Amino acid sequence: MSPAGERTILSRYLAMKTARARRLTRLVFCFATASFLVACQAPGNGVAPKPTGPQTLIVQPGDVPGFQRCGTSGDVKAVLSDEKNRRSPAYDLNATEWEQWRRQGAVDAYFAVYGQTAADCAAVVDSSGGAPPGQLLVGIVVQFHDARDAASNFHRDSTLMGLGPKDVRFIELAGGTTTFGSETGLGSDSVVGSAEVAGAHYFVAQWQNRSFESDFIGYDMAFDDARHAVMDVNRRILQA
Repeated sequence: MSPAGERTILSRYLAMKTARARRLTRLVFCFATASFLVACQAPGNGVAPKPTGPQTLIVQPGDVPGFQRCGTSGDVKAVLSDEKNRRSPAYDLNATEWEQWRRQGAVDAYFAVYGQTAADCAAVVDSSGGAPPGQLLVGIVVQFHDARDAASNFHRDSTLMGLGPKDVRFIELAGGTTTFGSETGLGSDSVVGSAEVAGAHYFVAQWQNRSFESDFIGYDMAFDDARHAVMDVNRRILQA
């Protein structure tokens, strides 16, 4: 596969990211600060319970040692708001898909991007630069009203923020390996896949557990490293 073909799996979300790192970083910081203040004001003498949601469940820095969280990470509503303000060509599709997910019971979502270097994060912002020079992990965790809504949406094979069943299809077309169901270690509604294309390694994981649906794709990451990260996410979901 040519270098242009190699970038196909990344183009759907690389193309929709532009220079928004500073804005999103500020939004995420404000959100985290507000959550902290609310927790501090909770009644009672004991420590307030830590809020559980997509932002606390998604990949954390400790899950991917040596990686940095890219500025394009953020709450899905903040990401969409930024795209709308910038009149991004990706906004209409992303907003429509998010509305469809909401109608299926989705209540919150967090989009995270981790790069091995600043140059990897820059590749997400500027898709014209081609594939990242190093490693990249992109994912989203969506929270639903309940497990029933999450399972129903998972079986609809729908896409959100450029992540979805087409990633699994890419792995299959590339001659890679896919594992479905409980053998993935992520539950009965799950799939994990990997493939090597033009010297780059791709990893895909999609699963539903409890009231959450998660989708991840790793670029040029070792299989064990990518799998370790998604297993950490699933462990937090099971403990939520």
